[in-house]
Amino acid sequence: MSDAARGQLHTGVHDDVVGHAPPGTEAPDIRLKPLLLTGLFIVGFTAVTVGGLRYYYNRQSLGPLVQAARVFPAPRLQQSPAADLAAMLKDQRAKLDGYAWIDRANGIARMPIAEAMRRLAARGNAAYAAPLQPERTPTLGSRGGASSGVLSPGAGPEPGKGAR
Repeated sequence: MSDAARGQLHTGVHDDVVGHAPPGTEAPDIRLKPLLLTGLFIVGFTAVTVGGLRYYYNRQSLGPLVQAARVFPAPRLQQSPAADLAAMLKDQRAKLDGYAWIDRANGIARMPIAEAMRRLAARGNAAYAAPLQPERTPTLGSRGGASSGVLSPGAGPEPGKGAR
């Protein structure tokens, strides 16, 4: 084969500008021995490092300023949770099923849910109507109920025009 054809066999021109080497200057395969030795060295180094650190930490004892962690007993918030739950449910059921005054002065009372539903059903659609409100008409010259001495925000004299 000629020197010109050694660079690129299909064109017969050697490409020096791009930097292609003529065939035969590089080994066609990867050398396996250095690659395996490097990988083995990395694995061995990692194993020795982890083993050394584990040995170091296992040999360490607590220093004079470091105390062992104290173990606290579990909190005893409830002596008998089942009995507490039963008492709470009984109290709630008594409130839902019984009558009691909430505010006697204003006439607000508590009644059982079933009784309240029965009374609402007996009233029909009138039970869901809004209560009648007395219509309030502002008096003439009252500016809708605002006092004449108090101005709403932005209702004062314009800036730059003071009162004369």
